[in-house]
Amino acid sequence: MPHVITQSCCSDGSCVYACPVNCIHPSPDEPGFATAEMLYIDPVACVDCGACVSACPVGAIAPDSRLEPEQLPFVELNAAFYPKRETKLPPRPSWHRSSMRRWFVRVPAGR
Repeated sequence: MPHVITQSCCSDGSCVYACPVNCIHPSPDEPGFATAEMLYIDPVACVDCGACVSACPVGAIAPDSRLEPEQLPFVELNAAFYPKRETKLPPRPSWHRSSMRRWFVRVPAGR
């Protein structure tokens, strides 16, 4: 069950930075972020971790199984922002997390 961003999205980008697989767009470093009406979660790439839910300052994100009937159109609205794909994508780290990785990965001595 992927998560969905609903109408109350404030587009501040907090959820983008919380997402470990970079599935929320447009991100602050992408064209169109400043003029975006809302942000969108890619339902194929979402790994359902819920990190975005607690990061959202206005409570605009919920699992698709917990939406109110009037929020159901947002399932398709989020999905329509992304190209159609048949299969689930492998997780991809966000840029901020992958750049931090080098500081925490231990390389055995002598390599």
